[in-house]
Amino acid sequence: MIAEIYHKFSTNLEDVLTGDFFGPMRYLPFNRGLNQIFKNYAVSEDPQVMHILSNAADDDFDFEFWKRSENGLVEIDGFIPLASVGIGIEVKYRSGLSGGNQLEKEAQVLDEWCNGKEKLLILIAEAEEAKAIYIENKDKPVFQDVHLAYLSWQDILLGLDQISTASSYEKRIVEDLKALLREKGFISFEGFSMDQPVVDKDICWTME
Repeated sequence: MIAEIYHKFSTNLEDVLTGDFFGPMRYLPFNRGLNQIFKNYAVSEDPQVMHILSNAADDDFDFEFWKRSENGLVEIDGFIPLASVGIGIEVKYRSGLSGGNQLEKEAQVLDEWCNGKEKLLILIAEAEEAKAIYIENKDKPVFQDVHLAYLSWQDILLGLDQISTASSYEKRIVEDLKALLREKGFISFEGFSMDQPVVDKDICWTME
């Protein structure tokens, strides 16, 4: 629905997933919702990232979808302007960056939007892809001032379990989002279940 409102092509799976996930998350307070996931699962070598997220005390927030730079050449999938920090969200799903300097361009635009506040750019992608893209970009000069972190869809699914819901309505939102991410295949391996039946070695046989 969100992708259609913003005239995004419904065949673009990335845009659809962005709208399907962050659209409902707007209905939860930032501190109990998105920031619980960010604080617990965002990964960065920059120690300032956790300080920024820990001090983001907003409950009410705005999520601006597909915000463009003034010249229209750079688009960030999501922008969250908070009192102390501006957070940019770059979403990847079954596709890589549009260019080697995509995150650099987004960081520069984010810097312009934040008017002296802290700036944080969070890349969201499948676990291995997110880590690889982060490693390729983390040491670029622009990320000395605009802080960079990454978050996997697999960890977002885990983080949804930690959200404290205040009503049956909020609980339904979270449960639907968990179902969406499971349907997309973002399930982390959590080890073998200890509840598996024990195999009786006396009835087992092997081929010699």
